[in-house]
Amino acid sequence: MRKKVLILAVVFAVSVFSSGCSDKKPADLTPERENYIKELTNLGVYSEICSKYGLEPCVTVDKITAYDDSPKEYYHMTFYTSGSYSVLTDSNELYSGTFKVKGHIESHGAGTDSVEITEPKNGSSVLPEQIMVLETTDDTVKTAEETTETTLYQPFSEYVYENAGTMGTVIEDIYECDINKDGHAELCSTVITGSGIISSLIVVYDVHNDRGYMLNDRLTYDYSIIGASEDDIAILRKDYPDGNESYGTLSIEGDELVFVENAEYGATVPVAN
Repeated sequence: MRKKVLILAVVFAVSVFSSGCSDKKPADLTPERENYIKELTNLGVYSEICSKYGLEPCVTVDKITAYDDSPKEYYHMTFYTSGSYSVLTDSNELYSGTFKVKGHIESHGAGTDSVEITEPKNGSSVLPEQIMVLETTDDTVKTAEETTETTLYQPFSEYVYENAGTMGTVIEDIYECDINKDGHAELCSTVITGSGIISSLIVVYDVHNDRGYMLNDRLTYDYSIIGASEDDIAILRKDYPDGNESYGTLSIEGDELVFVENAEYGATVPVAN
């Protein structure tokens, strides 16, 4: 059975949003760069909202402004985005707000430098902040429907925060899948980490043998889970920073978690119910 849980990590405070860039040269915004900027913005706003309110936002980017401020040595583009977001509470109440993001794309990497949001409101009602706290469970991952508090198998979370984090870290949906084919399901999740440069990697935890594995090629590839069943899992791999996509699955070979490319996984493996 697919298991899912949303947990939040500390997102570090960053510099104040600024827009005084009228004297800079406008950057050449190709469709590919616009999409990349939207992805970076989505991740930045997602992390900010999740860390404060424990909810996953729907993000709409309304405006993108970018400037080419490259030094002689390498390419550098600064971008500013703004737009709106909405979140749906467990009681089906819709709250919304606005955001401003400052970020950069350069030869050495890309990421968000600052994220500003207004408080999510429903009319005159303001959504209170709700920092999610990790708690130890025995040997399972509980869903939000099973408990009013977010819980996570503690060795899994400890492994993530000891090995994955650089700045802020967000663990996305958690799946149970028997990757090493030993008859016992492993816990599998996409982990988003970073601040100036955001990376996406895969963490697998073998509960039966109390061992963690990580697929992390920071600044070379970004990995994310796009579908799973009890016996298999589909992975999207993106080249960094070009964004070229390939598909495959996971395998544990020796002591390493590896990506096994297979174009058929672009259709994704059905998610087990």
